[in-house]
Amino acid sequence: MENEWKNKKRKRKGEKEKEPLYTAQEAIRSLEIFEPVQYDEIIEITPEIHVRYNDAGHMLGSSIIELWVKEGDKETKTVFTGDLGNNDIPLLDSPTMIEDTDYLVMESTYGSRLHLKNNEKAEMFLDIVSETLEKEGTVVIPSFAVR
Repeated sequence: MENEWKNKKRKRKGEKEKEPLYTAQEAIRSLEIFEPVQYDEIIEITPEIHVRYNDAGHMLGSSIIELWVKEGDKETKTVFTGDLGNNDIPLLDSPTMIEDTDYLVMESTYGSRLHLKNNEKAEMFLDIVSETLEKEGTVVIPSFAVR
């Protein structure tokens, strides 16, 4: 659908339309090769390559991935992660703590920020709502949802 939308724009500009990277049917067929894995389960990709998914605690299903690659006598461990969750979130487990790695690849949008504790966030939220209502203002509460 995104490709169709972009092609409409291309057509209006007199540009050549582009084929989609894949069809909806191909996307559906690709689901046949997906396999569920459990957190903390070491999976052998080949005798030289192993992987383990760990809970990142960011959102349901988010993962920290440990990858071990053996080349000759040397084994190298690389850890990949995106956002990490916080501790003490009611609906999510805390992120798995990884003991060691040779290389770390991570997303760090908020890496330089200190997060408030949950009770401090709740108190700040209530203060803002109360102050807004006292001034007869409107409170808009955005929410984050994932399908």
